[in-house]
Amino acid sequence: MQRRVDRYRDQLAKNELLTRYVLIDPFLRLLGWDLEDPEQVRPEFSTQAGRPDYALLHGGERPLVFIGAKSLGKQEDLQQYISYCVAEGVKYFIATDGAKWEVYDTYALKPLPEKKIAEWDITKDEPGEVLRKAFILFRYSPLVSEASKPLTIQETKVIPKPPEKRGVSLSSIKPKQGSPMKFSEIVFPDGRRYMLKRWRDILLRTVE
Repeated sequence: MQRRVDRYRDQLAKNELLTRYVLIDPFLRLLGWDLEDPEQVRPEFSTQAGRPDYALLHGGERPLVFIGAKSLGKQEDLQQYISYCVAEGVKYFIATDGAKWEVYDTYALKPLPEKKIAEWDITKDEPGEVLRKAFILFRYSPLVSEASKPLTIQETKVIPKPPEKRGVSLSSIKPKQGSPMKFSEIVFPDGRRYMLKRWRDILLRTVE
C-alpha cells in the first residue's frame, strides 16, 4: 500500500472514491471483512444524523463501527461522526484518508480529541505495528469471531477409582475360635506390612 500511495498520490488526493477503492477497501479485506457481503460491510449506512461511508456490521443489522473516508490528505469532520454514532448507539468510529487511520471511542467521557484510542499510518509505521494497532478492527471481523470460538472438547469418560481399602485397629478385632481369617495383611505405624493367612499370624507379627 505504501507503493500505491507513492505512485497515485496526486490522483488519490483529488478523489475520495479512488482512495476508497485503492487503499481503504483492500485494508478492510486484509482485516477479514468481506466487502461484497452486506451482512458484514454496508456503504452509506443510513442513520438519523446522516450516512457514514462504511458500517461494519454484526449479524447483518447491528453496526459495530462507522468509518468516515476522505481523499488522501483530507481531514474528516469528527463531530459529524460522533453524531452518527450517538444516533445509532455505535461505540467506535474511524476517520481515515486511506493512509492515516484514527479510532475513536464515542462514549469516552473526554473532550473529542482525547476520545482517540488508536491511530496508525500505513505510509510511516512498520507493517507489523500497523496490524497490531488495527486489532480493534480484527476483533469484530467474522474471520476472527470464528477463530475465537472455543474448540469442542469431547466428554472424556472418567473411570472411577476402586474404593480405597480401609483397615481396622487391632483392638477392635475379636476373632472367634474356628472363624475364617478375614484380613489379608497387617500394617504397622512405621509402614511395615505383612501378609496374613491365619489368626495366629497377627500375634506372631505383633510380638516380633
